Amino acid sequence: MKVSLITPERRIFTDREAEEVQVPSRDGYLGILPDHFPLMGTLGVGILELDGKDKYAVEGGFFQFERGELIVLAKLAWRPEELKKKELKKEREKALEVLRTSSNPEEVERASYQFTRASVFLTLFKA
Repeated sequence: MKVSLITPERRIFTDREAEEVQVPSRDGYLGILPDHFPLMGTLGVGILELDGKDKYAVEGGFFQFERGELIVLAKLAWRPEELKKKELKKEREKALEVLRTSSNPEEVERASYQFTRASVFLTLFKA
């Protein structure tokens, strides 16, 4: 199947061939194979994975699969080499501190999101 990953600022890649794609939807990861039924969904925060090897960090947006073509329109997306491990660790620690100390529901919700985002993106540095 053909796969494209596009943000409002740039095309990360277009028309890449893949046999299997793991998409981080808002409701969890979804595996898509070339003969998958047509679908549209909301992109969550996570790792877009092609054929179990090529991985990209994505955050927000939409995806559509139809007739052997998957288009991922991400709010934000990064190649692994574009992420900075040190900054992600700082973001995660700062969020964790807010989660430990704040009783403000809005701060807690925002910190929870930031903690999850940083933790998920840090998985790209393992292996």
